[in-house]
Amino acid sequence: MLIPYIFFLFRKDKSVTFSRYIGFTHPGKNGVYFGMLIFPVSLLVGLGVVLMNENLKQAAMQPPSITGILRDIPFGGKAVFMLLITALVKTSLTEEIFFRGFIGKRLINGLGFDRGNLIQAVIFGMLHVVLFFSQLQDSPMAIILIFLFSSLMGWLIGYANEKKSNGSIITGWICHGMGNLVSYIVIAYII
Repeated sequence: MLIPYIFFLFRKDKSVTFSRYIGFTHPGKNGVYFGMLIFPVSLLVGLGVVLMNENLKQAAMQPPSITGILRDIPFGGKAVFMLLITALVKTSLTEEIFFRGFIGKRLINGLGFDRGNLIQAVIFGMLHVVLFFSQLQDSPMAIILIFLFSSLMGWLIGYANEKKSNGSIITGWICHGMGNLVSYIVIAYII
């Protein structure tokens, strides 16, 4: 989150607050409703991808993944606290600020919505490939699935934020955070 803030400090237009610069603004009801439609679809597809590919399933259940770490903590107060902080702040909020609030907005402003949103989504997908590459380097299909799913979700959240939520990243944060929270619980404690 430091990178967007540094760019914010050195921009020419000083009339915009940091919140508005990254899109941390009220999304409106339609944006939140649209995000709540994306959430269950993304959850089902994401969990389906993980559960249908044995390599992805194993990678998700082993440390250093978040769910692999959580599997070693008995479900209780400490686990719930870690789940909430990790899912809602550490991953989803920081990723939404960086990818949709910073990179996406700059690319969309410079290249238009179609190109800018696609490029930020591809960058988002590539980051997820990098995160899992060491565990999945022997499984090209798992790497492709991670890239496609993450890129698709990045694109959909970018669309929800920019086209349905007046540029607010809060819609994406809600959708992304809820998806992470539920999938972390399912992978860490139910499977």
